[in-house]
Amino acid sequence: MLNTSSSVNMPCASAKGRDLYKLTKNRDLGKLIINEHLPALLKNPLQGRLKHGDLKNIHSWDFNFRDVTYRILYELEDPTVRIFAIGVHDVAYRQAKSRK
Repeated sequence: MLNTSSSVNMPCASAKGRDLYKLTKNRDLGKLIINEHLPALLKNPLQGRLKHGDLKNIHSWDFNFRDVTYRILYELEDPTVRIFAIGVHDVAYRQAKSRK
């Protein structure tokens, strides 16, 4: 369970839920996202890189798992963190653009 002062809002929750579900089919990756990266993101959401262009005002939290780079793309609406997409680089960006 995530215990932080920030809240998480996942617009189109079913779509983001599917993103997370697909990634958690690999138990090790799912545990890494849920137990390490989401709590770290909520603890310090400004650590993510601010994007430009089509994804202006969207932040990217990047992490590697088994030589693959994954992204959590989110927007800050203090104190809420709105997650748009979770996935590998190109897929996450494509999903975030369509869900923004």
